[in-house]
Amino acid sequence: MTSTSSGQALDPQLAEIVRKVAEVGVPPPFSGTPEQARGRMRQSIERARAGKTLPEVLSAEDVTASDEVNGQILSVPVRVYRPLGSQERMPTVVFFHGGGFVLGSVELMDDIARKLCRDTGAVVVSVDYRLAPENPFPAAHDDALAATRWVLRNVEKLGGDPFRVAVAGESAGANLATTAAILVSRDFPRSLVAQLLVVPGVDMARDVSEIEARGIDYPMLKPNDLSEISRLYMGKNEAQAMKFPPSPLRATALDSSPPALIAVAGHDPLRPEGLAYADKLAQNGIPVKVLNFDSMFHLFFGMFEASAGARLANDQICQSFSRWIEAYSSEGAGCSAATFS
Repeated sequence: MTSTSSGQALDPQLAEIVRKVAEVGVPPPFSGTPEQARGRMRQSIERARAGKTLPEVLSAEDVTASDEVNGQILSVPVRVYRPLGSQERMPTVVFFHGGGFVLGSVELMDDIARKLCRDTGAVVVSVDYRLAPENPFPAAHDDALAATRWVLRNVEKLGGDPFRVAVAGESAGANLATTAAILVSRDFPRSLVAQLLVVPGVDMARDVSEIEARGIDYPMLKPNDLSEISRLYMGKNEAQAMKFPPSPLRATALDSSPPALIAVAGHDPLRPEGLAYADKLAQNGIPVKVLNFDSMFHLFFGMFEASAGARLANDQICQSFSRWIEAYSSEGAGCSAATFS
C-alpha cells in the first residue's frame, strides 16, 4: 500500500475503491473523447449516488450570472443554494467544481455544493464554467471571474452579506477560485474575505517528469492525467502556462489576496503544489492555514458517502471554512454592489 511522506497509509475504504477500480480496469479519466470521459464520470457518480440521500438545503435555483470580462459580456450558468433556516445577510460562497477543466458540472457536483451549503450555513453559488477542449484557456478562467464579479454585485439580492463573500474550489476549481480572488482583489481590495482551496492545482506548467521521478503510485490521479489536463485545457496557448493566469503559483502581487484555507491530501501528486502556494501566500503577508489529510487521495472531498474518513475530512474542511469566514469578516471589509456596477 502506498504511503505518504509522513508514512500514513491510504484510508482503508478509499484503498478498497482503488482496488476495485484496478480490478475492473477503468480507463484513465481523460482517455477517449471528451464525451466518453464525461460519460464515464457521469455513470460513476450516478452509481455512487444510487439510494443515497442528498444533503438537505432550503432551495437550489438555476440562474445566469452575467458580467463583462476583457470587453466581452459573458453569461455563465450558476446554481444558487440556500441553507435551511435562511435569513438575511448570510455568508456567500462562490464555488468551482473540480474535473481538470474538462470534466464535471454543477449537476454532477450537486452533492458537494449541497453539503458545503448545509455545513457552512452559507449561500453557495456553484458555477457551471465552460469546459475544455471545446472551450480552451482562458474560457474557464474568464467565466470564473465573471461569475465572481456578478455575485459581488448581486450578493444582497441573493440573501448574502456583502461583508462575507468568499470563493471556494476543488482541484482545477481551486485554481479558478484563487485566480478570480487575485484578479478581483487587485481591483477591489478586501471585497472577498476568504478563499477555500481543496487539493489545488495551481501550476499549469508543472514538471510532470519531476512527479514521476518521485516513484510514488498516486491513486486516482496519475502524472499522465496531469499532462492530459494541461494539453486539453491550454490547447494552442501552451506557452501561457508559465504565466498568471492560468498558474496562480507563478503570480506576482498576491498581497491583496483574501486569507486562504488550503486542504491537501497525502496521496496526491498535487500536494507539494498546494503547500508551495500556501508558502507563497504567506510570504506575501496573507493569512494561511493548511489542513493536512495524510490518509486521503486527490478525490476525497466528494467521497463523503464512500468513506468515513473522507466524510470526517470534508466535515472538518466545511467547519474550518465557516470559522475562517467569520474570523476575517468585518464591517471594514467588503464592497457594496454599487462598486461592481
